[in-house]
Amino acid sequence: MKRILPPADILLALRYLKPKRTFVSVITLLSIVGPVLGVAVLVVVTAVMSGFDRDIRDRILGIQAHLQVFPLRDGNRETPFIRDPGAVIKAAAEAGFRAAPLIEGPILIQHRDRIIPKFVKGIDPRLEPGVSDVAQKIKEGTFAIEGKQAVIGLRIARELGVRLGDKLLIHSPARLTKNIVWGEDGQVTVKKTDEAYLPEEVTVAGIFEIGVFQLDSEIVYVTQDEAADIFALPWGSATSVHARAPDPLRMDDAVSRLRLKLPDVSFTTWQEANSQLFGVLSSEKSLMLFVLFFIVLVSAFGIAGTLITTVVQKTKEIGILKAVGVPWTAVFRIFLYQGAVIGLVGTTIGTAAGLLIVHYRDNVSDLLGKILGRPVFPPELYYLSRIPAHLLWSDVAIIVGGSFLLCLAAAVIPALFAAALSPADALREEN
Repeated sequence: MKRILPPADILLALRYLKPKRTFVSVITLLSIVGPVLGVAVLVVVTAVMSGFDRDIRDRILGIQAHLQVFPLRDGNRETPFIRDPGAVIKAAAEAGFRAAPLIEGPILIQHRDRIIPKFVKGIDPRLEPGVSDVAQKIKEGTFAIEGKQAVIGLRIARELGVRLGDKLLIHSPARLTKNIVWGEDGQVTVKKTDEAYLPEEVTVAGIFEIGVFQLDSEIVYVTQDEAADIFALPWGSATSVHARAPDPLRMDDAVSRLRLKLPDVSFTTWQEANSQLFGVLSSEKSLMLFVLFFIVLVSAFGIAGTLITTVVQKTKEIGILKAVGVPWTAVFRIFLYQGAVIGLVGTTIGTAAGLLIVHYRDNVSDLLGKILGRPVFPPELYYLSRIPAHLLWSDVAIIVGGSFLLCLAAAVIPALFAAALSPADALREEN
């Protein structure tokens, strides 16, 4: 059976990639390392940035309302509230939303001698599970609170050193500063009052962990009536009504219908509430891709330098090839194929390395943390308790395709230089 061999230009391209005495050239290896590092870093960065976007969005949609209905601010009322949230909840249900009342605001929480600022949410425990996923994130105790009970984040519990059944005092800054009046001239007056201020005492009935640092370390849930007492609001009222849509990505029509039914309130969707955050994430991903793509560009220049060196070393051989009638196009292809081989091997190994690092990212982070002596991914800075990652194969395809094309483009100039060599001049070279 006749053996089928590759074309001569491919064989010569592979032959030029290694010297006579070793399997592969050191220069060739260094040329391959550039695309490997560039592609691996790009794959890891895009996966982590996409993971940030996805995880933060999913966790926000799990804990935050898809739609919030607020009362229009009354100039004569310091804390605007919806007196009858039931009517808003009914209208939201008719538009396809599941809704629940909410009272929220800043507080000071005290355990023994320690006082820290937090944020309280007063909820209806019967309706809240239909609007948020907090009930599914309970680590200890129960979410079905009543009376003077509270559910706190795991990091709050660790910060204060409290357990289920422990007592907490909740101070309302609004009530603490109620007797302080600012005059038009900027003078501060403290009014005398006969009312004695007493903080609200609650019992820890549940501890939750959502996985977002800011939420686990800031939020305290109490009953709606307890929150009304904290902020001196009428029982049954709410500072807002929050609602969940069947599909948060397609709720514009439902929101428009609800606006017509409730003209006397204002609306905020989850996209509007988090537009700045998601805008920053999108911009950071694009910027990092732009900056890191220069790694591949630098490696492309390395490939070009390697191939130019090869052309200089093989000048006599190129002269012989052209002297025996090998067309310039074949000489051009020899060095173009060299760039293609380096690009193909580099992008393949780089992609595999990037996927491997993404898979074992937490192990890599722990190892680097031990080496550096500090955490590489502090949750208080990044709002997530672990490194997120989400591989979009479209991003991987763009990285691999773009990197390979850059490597191929880097081989064009050396290939043209080799193809343009005169046979007579090449044979006279003494290298």
